[in-house]
Amino acid sequence: MSKHFGFMAFLVVCLGCVAPKARKPLQEMNQANLALQKQFDSLLSNRPEWDWLEAKFNADIRVGEERFTAKGRLRMRNDSLIWLSIKPDIAIIEVFRIIIVNDTAQVLDLINKKYYWGSVRQATAWLGPESSLGELQNIVWGYPFLLEPPTHFSSFQAQNETVLSTFGALEEPINDQIAGQRLRFFGLGRLSESLLIRAAGQQRIRMEFSGYHPIDKQLWPGKISISTRANGKEIFIQLDMQRVQLQGPFEFPFTVPDAYPRYNLSEFGSN
Repeated sequence: MSKHFGFMAFLVVCLGCVAPKARKPLQEMNQANLALQKQFDSLLSNRPEWDWLEAKFNADIRVGEERFTAKGRLRMRNDSLIWLSIKPDIAIIEVFRIIIVNDTAQVLDLINKKYYWGSVRQATAWLGPESSLGELQNIVWGYPFLLEPPTHFSSFQAQNETVLSTFGALEEPINDQIAGQRLRFFGLGRLSESLLIRAAGQQRIRMEFSGYHPIDKQLWPGKISISTRANGKEIFIQLDMQRVQLQGPFEFPFTVPDAYPRYNLSEFGSN
């Protein structure tokens, strides 16, 4: 497999890691509906508020038996735009540039000199039929609980942790077709870990957010772990988020060279 395919797999997941940790079974915990309401009230009232965001990240990528590393820069304007730049860890040459704005997703393949475009719906299809740019931004920065109403969760207590889960008493569903979320808290509103599983057709993506830490008095995840499967190969990605800035405005450079052939986003990776 070429390195190009490895980075393509990384890109698909970004538009679209670690194995689940062994823990004490949730069926040994006592349900606490009052804790559920308190945690959601605290999350909704204290969730990060931002207009602009910029972050650098390191990525560790495994596609089947092959392993790659990459660096990237992420920029966002709240509820309106996502911009992403990716390059190999050992090179200074940018390989992909992505922009998602309004109803359109665009990708520049700078190595193969190709341009892809499509709808935001195509780029976020793995989120489900009601996906949107705003929901994708919530996922990118570790607050996927906004994708499910509180009534879909059950609440459990375990030592010093509160666990909210759509999986019921299961730590995590075994059925690959089941999607949902699990949130862990060290205290009221203090999110320590969140898990998101999305399944659409034959595609299943697992995303785990951890290492939440304060930036400008708001909690953001330090690590994002992703696992999925494509072209018969297991894909694992771990993102280490660094140098987060919330003070904008930022620029979002994206120019399509005239010589680049145009393709629909559905053709990405097949030509």
